[in-house]
Order: sequence, then C-alpha cells, then structure tokens
Amino acid sequence: MKLTLLLPGLCWLDAHDGAEVGKGLSVPALQQLLGKGALLRRGESHAECLGRLWGAPATGLARLAAAEAGLDAAQGDWLFADPVHLRVDRDRALLADVGVMQVSQDEAAKLTEALNRHFGEDGLSFHPAQPGRWLLRSDKPLRASFTPLWDVVGEDINRHLPQGADGLAWSRMLNELQMLLYTQPVNDAREARGELAINSVWLWGEGEAGAWRPPAPRLLADDEALLPLASRTGMRADAAPFAFDGLEPGDDCLLVLDALQAAAQYRDAWGWRETLERLERDWFAPMLSALRRRQLEQLTLIATGPAGFELTLRPADLWKFWKRALPLAALY
Repeated sequence: MKLTLLLPGLCWLDAHDGAEVGKGLSVPALQQLLGKGALLRRGESHAECLGRLWGAPATGLARLAAAEAGLDAAQGDWLFADPVHLRVDRDRALLADVGVMQVSQDEAAKLTEALNRHFGEDGLSFHPAQPGRWLLRSDKPLRASFTPLWDVVGEDINRHLPQGADGLAWSRMLNELQMLLYTQPVNDAREARGELAINSVWLWGEGEAGAWRPPAPRLLADDEALLPLASRTGMRADAAPFAFDGLEPGDDCLLVLDALQAAAQYRDAWGWRETLERLERDWFAPMLSALRRRQLEQLTLIATGPAGFELTLRPADLWKFWKRALPLAALY
C-alpha cells in the first residue's frame, strides 16, 4: 500500500522561530524518516497543496456543499460564510474558527436570520447548513476572489481580504455584517457565559468545480470541506484513524491528519510540541516499522507552510546507511 500523509502544521508556520520551538523534542522516528527519504522543499499553503494533489484548484466547494445540503445550488453564486471570531491585536485582526468555539444550531439559525433580514434586499441569503458551516447565496455575480479559510486561521485577515473587481464592495459588506453581529443578543449571551462572540464570517469556496483527478483511491480525513473533492473524483472517503494501528490495509490512500494544524495556526508552542511527541508514538514510529517490514510500499509525507516539504520514502531507502537522521532544525 502506498500512503500519502498530509500533515498541515507539521512545520511551524513562523519559520524564523521553527528551530527554537522544536528544540529538544524527542522524535527519533520522524528524524529517521526525514533523513532517509528524498526531501523536496515546497513552501506552499494548504489550499495550494490540495490543488496540486487533485490536479486543479479547490474551487467551487461552496456550490457543491449547497447541493449536498439540498439547496438550489444551480441558482446564483455560492460562498461558504463560516462563522468566526476576530480579535484585534495592535494593528492586526486575527481570525479564529469554530475549532476553538462551540456553535449551536439554534445560535446559527438566529444569527443567519438576522443577517437575512438585513442583507436580503441586496440579493444575499445565508443558510446554516451546519452550526459551524454556513452558506451564502448571491443573486448577483461575485466578481471577486476569496482566500480559503484553511490559509487564514490564526493569521492577519488584512492580508487576505477579498480581491477583484468587487473585492472592496465585499470588504465593506463584511464590515457592515460585523457591526450587525455585534448587536445580536446571541453574542451577548455567549459573552456572558465566557464564550467567544461570533463577530464575523469568513467568505470562501467560490467558483465552479475544477477538472480534478483523484490523488488516491481512498481519502481518510476529518475535514468535511474535502468530501466534495473526494466524491467528485470517485474516492472512497472515511474519517481519519486516531493512530497508524487503526489504518486498514488495502488500496493506496491519502490521509489528511489535522492533529497539529490548530496548534500551529494559533501559535500554541506547548500544544504543538506535545502533539508532535504523541504523533511520534502513534504514527511516525509505527510507519517506520511498517516500512522496514515492507507493509508500506511507499510513504509520502507532506508538510505545508513556508518551511513545507514533500518527503518520499520506500523500504529500500532505509538501507542507505550513509544517510543520517535529519534534525528538525534543518527544516528551517
């Protein structure tokens, strides 16, 4: 079996701090994999990586999600309008997604109802397909491009505002939307409970589905935004296992493991270090053993971000005694 493991967050996103953050970590199996395999540097974002794996940009996901939710996806243009929390930090506005806050279906319904009352005359309608995943239909052409949420969490949104002919108009709409959400009783109640307010949405997923091709027969991932990519290309999709021992042998597969992603995005150095050591035990050491026993025909390990890379390793590579383990600091 050939296994492609995409691990967003494996490389610390602030590359200038990466060596220091990873200092003293005990991950001998990972360092053996890095040293023995063929390492290709790839400083690409998560969205760019997905586009490369599927052979075309991951566009049109919102329309596909609308169709799966039973909405009239053929009418108008569609966007994800995912509920988020924006926090002002000096001269930056940092974005947090539903990964760090709980949103109930009742809260989603009440907030999108308020948005629809306000923006309905502008030809915009919001649909809470899930508590943490809202959809937006525009009766008018979008005439703008949007940055995928994957690449914005934990980042300064000022670098990722809508672009294109109507980019400025969409930015103004977001400002208006944020002021409206600020006044909602739902957010008053959330803050009274000590929870983060839902004070904005993030727009993304525009366009039409690309001419995708499957990167593998199977997809194992917990990110529901990837399911349309899998279904449109005939991939069997299932949840990611908790450890390598839970990976059923069979057809080649693409495994997207997001265990490190949130800690890296929110710059949680201690959480990132603890998770990496757990991955060493649950994934890297067992994968190294499986390669030695030839249970894996090939392992491809992909890390995204400025210090990202793609590592390819086959059982015969482990016999290359002249190649030494690679310290994590060498990635930066």
